[in-house]
Amino acid sequence: MRERVLYESVRALLGDDEKIEQLVHMWSRHRLLLPYALVAAGLMLIVSIVVGVDQWSGRVGLALGAAAVAAMATTNYRVLVQTPSNLVLMRSSKVRQKALAVIERLPLDTPVAPAGSNLVITDWELAGVTYSVMKRYQQAMTFIATR
Repeated sequence: MRERVLYESVRALLGDDEKIEQLVHMWSRHRLLLPYALVAAGLMLIVSIVVGVDQWSGRVGLALGAAAVAAMATTNYRVLVQTPSNLVLMRSSKVRQKALAVIERLPLDTPVAPAGSNLVITDWELAGVTYSVMKRYQQAMTFIATR
């Protein structure tokens, strides 16, 4: 269901004559993610003390929630689509896997290279930006990189 929503949203943004060959949902994190999250957590800890949250577990829970919101706010979600003529980079929703707008069209010879990996996520470099990709999109990303 989730992949169908993503596919249909991409289809709506592409031209009628463009065919989807590969589709990848990915994200990149802001370079100052950690400082933003720490500041948000610290501020929420102070606010929880001022408003009278008595238990430390409640204070820490609120601080962790603020850090999670800061992390999500500093994450950019993207969709990379390979068509027969080019690569299309699209902005994606923060909540759902849904393409929202076309950011740019890149030539097919744009360098795409792996930048790191773990058990769940692989990092890829595209046009000077490092994006994280879930393993379920790994095959499509590898195909785009070796085209």
